Amino acid sequence: MALKDELLRFFCANPQESFSGEQLARQYGVSRAGIWKAVQALRSDGFEIISDPSGYTFTDANDFLSEEAIRACDPSIDTPVHVFETIDSTNNYAKILAAQNAPHGTIVIANHQTAGRGRQGHSFYSPKNTGLYFSILIHPEHTGQISRITPAAAVASAEAIEETCGIRPGIKWVNDLFLGKKKIAGILSEAVSDFETGTIQTVIIGIGINCRTSEFPDEIKETAGSLNAVHLQRSFLAASLREHLLERTAHLEDPETMELYRRDSIVLGKQIVYTLSNIPYVGIAKAINEEGNLIIEKEDGTSQLLHSGEISIKDWQ
Repeated sequence: MALKDELLRFFCANPQESFSGEQLARQYGVSRAGIWKAVQALRSDGFEIISDPSGYTFTDANDFLSEEAIRACDPSIDTPVHVFETIDSTNNYAKILAAQNAPHGTIVIANHQTAGRGRQGHSFYSPKNTGLYFSILIHPEHTGQISRITPAAAVASAEAIEETCGIRPGIKWVNDLFLGKKKIAGILSEAVSDFETGTIQTVIIGIGINCRTSEFPDEIKETAGSLNAVHLQRSFLAASLREHLLERTAHLEDPETMELYRRDSIVLGKQIVYTLSNIPYVGIAKAINEEGNLIIEKEDGTSQLLHSGEISIKDWQ
C-alpha cells in the first residue's frame, strides 16, 4: 500500500486529531519530507488537511461520499463502486445491477434514500448527510449455507463500526444493531434467483447505519438511535464494511462468525415477545443455533424454533 493510502486510512480513523510530521515519520519509517509529500498528494485528491505548529489535522470537511474517497480508503477495491447523492433504495439499484451480471463485491452507496427498505415490509428512515446507506452484491459459492449470510453480515457490520468508530454495537436477532436500547442500524438480505434453474445467483445485503442522525419521525423516535460519531468519515466506514462483509461471507462455514454473533447478542437469556400467525407469545431466548435460528423456551417449558420474524425484549416495552 502506498504511503499516502496508509496515511489516509490513519487520518480517517483519527479525524480532528493533530499529528506532527515527526510523529508520522517515525510511525511509517520514512522522512518528514516523505510525510509532507504524501499529505500533498492527499490534498491533490481533494482531502482537506490542515497543517499548523501542532501538526497535520484531517478535518470533518472530508466526510463526503464519493467513489474516489471510498477507493482511496481501500485501494484494493477492484470492483464497481456506485455512489448516489439521492436514490430510492440502494437494494433496488443493486437488483438492477444483479440482472446485468454485476461482479461479486459490487457496492452501491447513497447519502440519502427516498424509499429505504427494511425487513417485513418496514421502511428505513434515510435522511441526508447523517447516515450511510449501503448495498453489496454477493455471489455465494455454497448456497447450502445461505441462512448464515444475515448473521455474518451483522457481525461484519459490528466489526466495521468498531474499526471506524471505536464502538462495538450489540446484535438484536436477527438483523438489527443496537447501542443500549436504541436501534442504530438495520440489515436487509435479499436473494436473487435464476428464473430457469431456480438457484440463488446473487445475495444483496443492504445495510443502513445512523451515523449521526439526531432527529427521527415520531413513530420511531423512542426506539431509533445513532452512533453519534461526529467525526466519522463515512467513506472509510463504507470501505471497511465492504472489506469485512466480503471476508465474513466468503467463510460462512467458519464457526467464529456464529460465536461472535452469539457473543454480541442482546437477546440471549432475556424474556422476549414473538409472534406466530399474528398471535403474540412470551418466552426466553435460550440459544442461537449454527444456522442462525433462535431457540426459545416457551412458558410451558417446551422449545420453539424461530427461523425469521420480529421479536421484542419484554422488559424494554
